[in-house]
Amino acid sequence: MGDSTDSDSTETTTEERVTITLTDYPVPVAEDDRETGLEALEDAISQLLDVNIAPADITARVGHHYVQIGDDCPRCGGTLELREYTYCDNGAVAEANCAHAPDCEWRGRAIYRMIDLESGPVTDVESTVANGDMTPSYYSY
Repeated sequence: MGDSTDSDSTETTTEERVTITLTDYPVPVAEDDRETGLEALEDAISQLLDVNIAPADITARVGHHYVQIGDDCPRCGGTLELREYTYCDNGAVAEANCAHAPDCEWRGRAIYRMIDLESGPVTDVESTVANGDMTPSYYSY
């Protein structure tokens, strides 16, 4: 995907992230045992790496997870307006403009991807991913 922001943006992403996926890891059912096991896994990773990483910077979670970003302008923090969407490649693309024009003229594209399918009544929605009916795919940026 190309860069959809104006070229004069002053913010950059410097975060480095490593994702480790353990399939069929024996996660305890009891909440207390699960938390203890995940904390032990976090501690073991910290000790294994032998680098100065704060315990709060290592997170172990159970199940599939998705990422999302806010609907705020990346330049000024104002509200984004989304318009004229087009279906494409497992999702949609919409024109995104900052609502604070002319003070902020950021514009780009909002990218939508299918992350789950839900069914059932509004009060009791069932997730196909959480239920194991569908397995998500993971991609790097």
